[in-house]
This record gives sequence, structure tokens and C-alpha cells, in this order.
Amino acid sequence: MMRNPTRSTILPGSRIWLRHGLICGTLLIAGVAAFGLAIPAASQEPLDATSQAGESERRGEFARAEKSYRERLAASPGDPALLLRLGIALQRQSKYEESIPVFQEILQRAPMYPEANLYVGISYFSINRFDEAIAAFQKELTGNPAEKLARFNLALAYSVQSKHFEAIQQLQTLLTQDPGNATYLYQLSTIYKTATRRTAERLAELHPDSAFTHALQGEAFADAERFDQAILEYQEVLKKDPGFPDIQLAMGEVYWRNKAYPQAQQHLELALQEDPSQPLANYYMGDILVTQNAHARAVPHLQIIIAAYPRVARAYYLLGKCYMSAGELPKALEVFKKALELDPRFQEVHYQLHLLHARQGNKAESQKELEIVKKLQQEDAREMQDNTQKAISRTADP
Repeated sequence: MMRNPTRSTILPGSRIWLRHGLICGTLLIAGVAAFGLAIPAASQEPLDATSQAGESERRGEFARAEKSYRERLAASPGDPALLLRLGIALQRQSKYEESIPVFQEILQRAPMYPEANLYVGISYFSINRFDEAIAAFQKELTGNPAEKLARFNLALAYSVQSKHFEAIQQLQTLLTQDPGNATYLYQLSTIYKTATRRTAERLAELHPDSAFTHALQGEAFADAERFDQAILEYQEVLKKDPGFPDIQLAMGEVYWRNKAYPQAQQHLELALQEDPSQPLANYYMGDILVTQNAHARAVPHLQIIIAAYPRVARAYYLLGKCYMSAGELPKALEVFKKALELDPRFQEVHYQLHLLHARQGNKAESQKELEIVKKLQQEDAREMQDNTQKAISRTADP
């Protein structure tokens, strides 16, 4: 149940239940093309750019390109380059069944012809023949291990067959080559979510009344902000296994998110007895103590969360309030500045800096921070108004 807290992930509604399904078995090339990947590779230009076929392909006139390639093949039977372009032209018209024998004609003569296995794999994938698609993508990668398109489509084919570990391996390989690729990261996230959801479903099927199942159900209810139901599930966990890992933390978090601070504090204290350095338990406890104006007691808890997760802007904000309360203004200024480095639009921090500079007699800086607060509030109000108008317009559209 331990999560990495950033400002977004530790606020209410932060934990996302795995409710997204994976790409279905009927995914066709057009769907994969949305990722900018499962289309003819950029290196594979239309054959003979001055030809009628090449011009038709560039214009997206694939039926005309098909006709031209067939005419040229009549004069040059078996030409693998022409066959490859013909197969691609057929694919782009969703003529997957027709394209397969075209690619196979190439492969019968040259089993490792560049990109032939890749594109026949795409055709197999598009008509739900996943075993043959996987074999084709693997063969393409045997000849060209750096072929990203083949590896990505191989990951998709594995995921459709619920071979999540194999799919994850392929995507991790792609990410070693391109760590910031949004497509790979998105698909990897989707596969992890799907694998987790299906594993949870299997657990519920085999062990419907186990502590593990109730814990997962509690997590799902908590993510949906159905806090009362989440607590009921967690209470079932405690009945079945009082020592269940992190269950006190989970209950404390739900009560904290629901602003039921006395109950939250009770469970967080038990969580901290189990593990005094638990970062999230310390964060929630520190937040509650600041709310209760118990600033001195909050400081060590907030220092623990910051040491574990130094990019949580709100933790610096809370710690700064504690230092302000104790009159330690230089320390407060330091941590407030750190909070703004992480989140320059953090209005509460700007307001605290307004108060801090006023206490130091620095009227100019105090007024500057107050103006920033007003500006941010106005920007937020305009954004809210714009969003409201857009929502009204969408509702009014026929």
C-alpha cells in the first residue's frame, strides 16, 4: 500500500484504481497508428519517388498505388521491393487478408527480407492471429534487434494475450533506448494497470473472503472516495489479520482524506508504532498536527517525509508554518523558497511569505507577495469561469 507521494499523489482522490482496459483483440492498424508507430517506417519511402505509385502513396491514394504496383509487378514478377510496397498499400486499405500472401511471397524467397516480417506481423495482428503475429515480430527482431516498430507491436501482441511480463520486457527494452518516449511510457502504465486489475480479479475469485481481497476492495473504494465503504473493508481485514501490512496506515489515510482527524490520528499512531520512519504516516500525522496548531510536535514528522521524498511541496509549506510559529523566520523562509521551487503557483506559500516579510518589517517584499497571491487568485477565477463557459457551450450544442 506504500505509494510515492508527490503533491498530486498524496492529496484526496490521488490513488487511481486500475479501471482502464488494455487494447482489445480487434485492434487494427489504424488504432496502432494513433501512437505514430504502426505505419510504414519513415525509412521506407515509396518505391521510386517519381513514379505514379510513389506519388499516389504520398497522397494517401492507396487503391491507386495498389493498382500501380500490380502493373509494375506484371513487368517484374517477384520483385521483393515492389511486393513490400504492394503489401503496405493493401494494409493501408485494411485489406489485411490480401496483404499476407504478398508478404509471404517475399519471405518464401528471402525469410529475413527487411521489414517483411514486421508488416506481415502487423497484418496477422490486425485480424487477431496473435500467435503468428508474435512469431513474425520475433523473426524481424532476430534480423534487426533495433527495430522499434517490431518491438512495440510485439509488446502489444503479448499484452492482448495477457502475457504481461513479456510485454513489459519489450517496453522496458524500448525505454532503455528512448527513456522519455510518451507512447512507451503510456503503454507500459496501461499494461501494469491491466495486469494488476486482472490479478486482483483472480484473487477475488479464488479467495473472496480473504484479508487480501478485502484490502484490495478497500483500496478501490478509497480511490473512488467512497470512504465509509473503504473503512468497512479495512475493518474486515483487521478482523481476519490484525497484523496485515500497512493496514493501519491505509485506515489512517482514508480518515485523513475524509478530514476525520481524530480517527486518522489513532490509526496513524499505530502505524508509526510499527514503523516510526514510515514516510506517509509521518506526512499525514504532521499535517494533522499543524491543523491542530501543535507545530513543535509536527516538525519531526515533516522532516521525515521531506528526507524520504524531497519533492513534496506541501511538506515544505507545512514545515515553514511550524518554523513561523516558533519564530524561526530564516528557517521558514528557506523552506518556503524550496516549496516555490517545486510549485511556483503555491498560493498558500506566497501568503505565508507575505506574513513573514511583514513580521521582518520588509513592507516592499510583503506587498509583492500579496500581489502575487491576488494575481494567482484572479487567474484561477478566470480559468474556472472559462471552464464553466466551455461546459455550458458543450451542453448547449445539439
